[in-house]
Amino acid sequence: MLATQALFSLGLLQLKGQEERKPDLELAKYNIDMLETIEEKTKGNLTEEEERVLSTTLSELRMGYVRVAG
Repeated sequence: MLATQALFSLGLLQLKGQEERKPDLELAKYNIDMLETIEEKTKGNLTEEEERVLSTTLSELRMGYVRVAG
C-alpha cells in the first residue's frame, strides 16, 4: 500500500480516465521513508523472499523519485 501511494505521489501510476496530476514529491518521500523504516525494523525477521521484495521495491521507488525530482 505504501509503495502504491508513493507511485501515485510520483505520478508514475495513474487511474484509468484520471487527469494527469503534478507529482507530490514531499508525500512520495514520506511514503518511501516509511518503507525504509519498515525495512530497518523488520531486519532479520523476514523471509528471503520478503526481504528481496522490500529491497527491490525500495530501489525502484528511489530511482523513480530521482527521475521525477530531476
